[in-house]
Amino acid sequence: MAIVGFRKVYAVGAFDKAAVADLFTNIKAHMAAAGFKVLADTTTLGDYVRAGSPAGVANDDVPHWAFRHEDLGQNGKLHVHPIHGAGYDDPAARTSEYLIADTNLVGNPSPELKLWFAADGVAGWWWLYATAPNGTSATGVELRAACVGATSRRYASDTYQGLCTRYGVFEAWGYWLPAYITDDTGSAAGNRWCFTWSPFGIGWKFSGRRHAGSPLPRLAVPVFPVKDGGSACVLGEFNEVLAITDGYAQGGEVVPGWFAWVGSNTEQSYAVPAPVEFTQL
Repeated sequence: MAIVGFRKVYAVGAFDKAAVADLFTNIKAHMAAAGFKVLADTTTLGDYVRAGSPAGVANDDVPHWAFRHEDLGQNGKLHVHPIHGAGYDDPAARTSEYLIADTNLVGNPSPELKLWFAADGVAGWWWLYATAPNGTSATGVELRAACVGATSRRYASDTYQGLCTRYGVFEAWGYWLPAYITDDTGSAAGNRWCFTWSPFGIGWKFSGRRHAGSPLPRLAVPVFPVKDGGSACVLGEFNEVLAITDGYAQGGEVVPGWFAWVGSNTEQSYAVPAPVEFTQL
């Protein structure tokens, strides 16, 4: 099944509670259209596992995501949860929580927002990206949402279960959130946030900018998740994220089938696989 995706432009003041609810509805529709196996579809929850995966099985290598909508009176929130378990409502499941959208935080009035979403149910990934205008940025925009439900490829000698889920939420500010992860004592870590790094350096420090005299051409490099603290564990390499230098155009092709998402001059630009065409909503 092909990658599917949509894009939408919100005028100034338009990203309100109703917009969050509509975004949730469109994400659920596109997750199903992408081929994910649907475990739950309600007015507040969409629960999905990778196509062809057995339901009710917790496995470090089977991407499992739940999107959850909250109606909070005048405001609305949209969350995503990496799940290791039978489902979001399984009391034995191990899960993390990432806030995608919150009308309380977007600004009043909300700025003009340009938003894209894409998913591939066969591979098990999704991503969401949104920008707002920023006149002080060299690119003219800043990131307002930049997250990838990414999978992590194993190395040949890495065959074990129980270290962490090999899927989680990557964000462009340099962090990664799996459903669970163990710390350097072998216990489940209460703080599941992990760092990321690439040949450009640590993920939270924008380091893909070339200096004026650099002979380095534009470059895309792999990104790796890593737990902080004393652990020296290698957690693999992201399948759906590349860090990129400056010099790429917004939405430009980095390698065939991969688009560049470019933030402000203080945010790490990156590339993700994308559909041939986005549905305009």
